[in-house]
Amino acid sequence: MPRRRRRAWVGFALCAVLAILALFVLDGAVAGVASLVTLLAFVGACIYALRGADADTRAKSDRVGLGGWIGGWF
Repeated sequence: MPRRRRRAWVGFALCAVLAILALFVLDGAVAGVASLVTLLAFVGACIYALRGADADTRAKSDRVGLGGWIGGWF
């Protein structure tokens, strides 16, 4: 069975379009709501991009992510 190709860039492109709309096109409370949706879409795109990685890559990315906050105490 052929492996399905993951297209993580689509989620990040959606985030870029929403951010441009929120910053330059929309006004008032609608811009705030669009910014919140952009934030949630970015988090979702990041999760989707990391979901396809193997276990070793995920473990190293978790370690690097925690190292920035904790200072590498593990």
